Amino acid sequence: MTLSRRHLIVAAAALPAIGAATAPTPPKGFVTVKDGRLHLDGKPYRFAGTNVWYAAWLGAPAAYGDLGRLRRELDRLKAMGVTNLRILGAGERSPAKVAMDPTFRGPGEDYNADLLKGLDVTLAEMAKRDMKAVIYVNNFWDWSGGMPAYLNWVGEGPWFQQGDPAYPWPQYADYS
Repeated sequence: MTLSRRHLIVAAAALPAIGAATAPTPPKGFVTVKDGRLHLDGKPYRFAGTNVWYAAWLGAPAAYGDLGRLRRELDRLKAMGVTNLRILGAGERSPAKVAMDPTFRGPGEDYNADLLKGLDVTLAEMAKRDMKAVIYVNNFWDWSGGMPAYLNWVGEGPWFQQGDPAYPWPQYADYS
């Protein structure tokens, strides 16, 4: 069977329509991008935000958790008009001198169930206050693991401690 030029042109013209017809509608309450701008439920989305990387630790059902503090901090932020929070959703064990402990995981380990529950509690508490989260799951800071920790786990060179005079910038950035 051969395609005529006309059939080929009609098929090519229909491709964008097929893609648009199958594009899922974003769930209510999720921020989307349209024409380079953020939107929420079809309306422009503007916000004030801050970094609360430690929120999952506060929400965790563990000795280091502090649900009361989490709720107070969220209430205070909401009262100030801060409705968008950047929170850490993963953090890896690293040999950094200032590394956080506990972490979401270490080399060859399962994820820390308490921190996953803490993340879930945090998101539920934020939802009660109509707040949004930007959950970051990887970065390049040595204290929270990230790419330098993964490289260390698989034996890719020596550990570079950020700020170590023996490995000045940009060596740390190049490593990570």
